[in-house]
Amino acid sequence: MNEIRSFLLEFIWSGDDVDSFEQCLYEQNAVEFEKLIGSENYLELITFNFKKKTTDQVKQLLKVTLHKDLVQAFEQEFEQRRSRVIKGICVKSEALDYRGDELRNWDVEVGKEYEFLSIHSDSFSPNHPVLVNYVNRDCYFRPSGFVPMELFDLSLDEIPEPYHKILDGENQIKIELKAFSEECYQSTTGYSFWVDFHDDEEHAIDLYFETIKDLGIKDVW
Repeated sequence: MNEIRSFLLEFIWSGDDVDSFEQCLYEQNAVEFEKLIGSENYLELITFNFKKKTTDQVKQLLKVTLHKDLVQAFEQEFEQRRSRVIKGICVKSEALDYRGDELRNWDVEVGKEYEFLSIHSDSFSPNHPVLVNYVNRDCYFRPSGFVPMELFDLSLDEIPEPYHKILDGENQIKIELKAFSEECYQSTTGYSFWVDFHDDEEHAIDLYFETIKDLGIKDVW
């Protein structure tokens, strides 16, 4: 039963192949499956027509088919996995531009939670000692540029395992996802991850999507 539970959970978390899901579904132990989700729910799932269905449609089917206790358990697991991401709540949308004394609207939504890919101090912006790079779930496929950290309420007391913290010789701090760092990213062009990403290098784009999928930055359902 634990194997079936894991099969469902992992598909909801990161599955992107409906045909593979359907094939694996039929290979599961029917008796154990019925025990896990109930006979009526199992019958509805096993007789569903998966042809021409998208991944999101299948995930929505699971959300309404599985009983509430299982859905709640899955969502608790998802939230625990997402705890590996640095998050913060937007507290204001306006702040000074990078330089000068002109206020700027930074196109963020007050009260909304954002997840951060990197945080660093930089002399580039004398108005803002620390800049952040965030992901907006509404357009997760394109991360933000660097914006002032003061727009968000976030804590950096504990740095989750997927990140690392670097202090350079000029006492500038950088906190970033290890996968995108100079130490870990294997460039095929000789440039950094972000240069490759914005140049639409396939290797960098694939790594970006794999990483945000693993961290659950994209909504799972």
